[in-house]
Amino acid sequence: MSEYTYSGKIPSTFINEALESYKTYKADREPLIKRVRDNEAFYRRSYEQLYGGLEETMTCDTPLIFTAIENCRADAIDNYPNANIIERDPEGTEVAELLSKVVEAQLEISGFKSVYKENMRNKLKYGTAVYGVFYDQVNENIDIRSIDILDIYVDMHIPDIEDSRFVFISAAIENDVLKKKYPNFANMFDGDAQIETLTDTYSLKDRTNVLDCYYKNADGVVHMMKICDDTVIAATEDMEGYGKGLYSHGRYPIVFDVLYPCEHSPFGFGMIDIGKSTQIEINKLDEAITENIMCASKPRYLTKRNGGINEDEFCDISKSIVHYEGDTDSICSIDHHAINEYFLSHREYKKSELKEILANRDFQQGGTNGGVTAASAIETLRQAGEKRSRAIINDSYDAFKQIIYMVIELMRQFFREERIYRISDSMGKKAFAKFSNAMMYKRSFGVNGVTLRELMFDIDVVIQRENQYSRESINKTILQLWASGMFTGENSKSAVVAMKNMQFDGKERLITDLQALYGNQEVIQ
Repeated sequence: MSEYTYSGKIPSTFINEALESYKTYKADREPLIKRVRDNEAFYRRSYEQLYGGLEETMTCDTPLIFTAIENCRADAIDNYPNANIIERDPEGTEVAELLSKVVEAQLEISGFKSVYKENMRNKLKYGTAVYGVFYDQVNENIDIRSIDILDIYVDMHIPDIEDSRFVFISAAIENDVLKKKYPNFANMFDGDAQIETLTDTYSLKDRTNVLDCYYKNADGVVHMMKICDDTVIAATEDMEGYGKGLYSHGRYPIVFDVLYPCEHSPFGFGMIDIGKSTQIEINKLDEAITENIMCASKPRYLTKRNGGINEDEFCDISKSIVHYEGDTDSICSIDHHAINEYFLSHREYKKSELKEILANRDFQQGGTNGGVTAASAIETLRQAGEKRSRAIINDSYDAFKQIIYMVIELMRQFFREERIYRISDSMGKKAFAKFSNAMMYKRSFGVNGVTLRELMFDIDVVIQRENQYSRESINKTILQLWASGMFTGENSKSAVVAMKNMQFDGKERLITDLQALYGNQEVIQ
């Protein structure tokens, strides 16, 4: 136990409960960590064997799962999400339109896209990606980051982390930083932090382990306390300005994005879990086939120990004459049996099986059979075969909605001072917008003076298409509508009605342009 004593508002019994829960969470997640580390080792063999492994050990690790993961990740990047903020009542219409552009700019400032790309790979590999959505008091900005699956501890027996009694996030922080920020506990920060990675555990002498413990009180308010060496060194309940908790949205600042859920657990399993056994079978077949080919390509011979064969001359193919003593029966070739075609076809069957398991068929990678070359036909095949990929991406959109909700509420809570954002106007031109949290409230005047009511918003996910086939399909749709005469004269009114019931990206802007060009206000309303 630490020699330091906490003297704040939090009862010692509650602190002990948190510490006991941490130990329980840590023990319960050991099978998960073992599985994740085993999967990481399997994943790394896909590329580590390229460095001389085949020549030395005759092992073959075909990177089929690696390819499937990267293809699925590429699909997710092609369908990168953007948030369309929708008002819940007419009074919030203008604010919602502005907020849609401001949130997009805020995500760029917070570096969300790089976090999204990193976490999509984590989701596919390990089955779970973890986002952290925090407010950085030092930089006065929203901090969105990827949290290492090894650094988070929650109740392993509930599917929703919001039901977890505690949520712990571990971090190894530099001693100098801790001593400056918490001078009353300076002597505690003596380093030797234990760092867990996907491959090893090691110590750092210049850092100390600190636990961020998030918890909910009976009233649903979320607070946080920092724990070092079983001692609370800081707690929001002891600080001014946190009467309503750490974050006013009342949620843990953590979002889980799960690939394939495990029942009664917040963590899921990934593509390596479901494809590893088939991949191992393919690797074993590859080893046997490769060894057979190498044996066939380099003849081998048997010779008597006293056969009188000059082995140096025999092995030197540049020698035209090989000397020997004795008879020609002193040496004979070792027969080699060609591999059965069944084994080759069985390997192809296992490859096809793995593609089905991982939903990574050829046309999803741009390859086709049967002479299909038209871009529209390829896109049709891809869309037909991407059901699972779309489901994975849609699940990520659900996590994205939670992130955007937290971003909006953090802006409402902390963005008191006016900020300027660079945005794009309706024509795609650069513009600047002013924003503060005052815009997110509606003022009402009554007998009791001015009252503030929070404007509430819904979140609709729209896709920032980066796929050339999708863009070509949308462009063709617009050109065909234009060529049909729907955008001219009186037909433009019926075109608006038709487009409102069609589904393609960019239709809202097209409707707005028609409205400005032909004055179809009454149709749109």
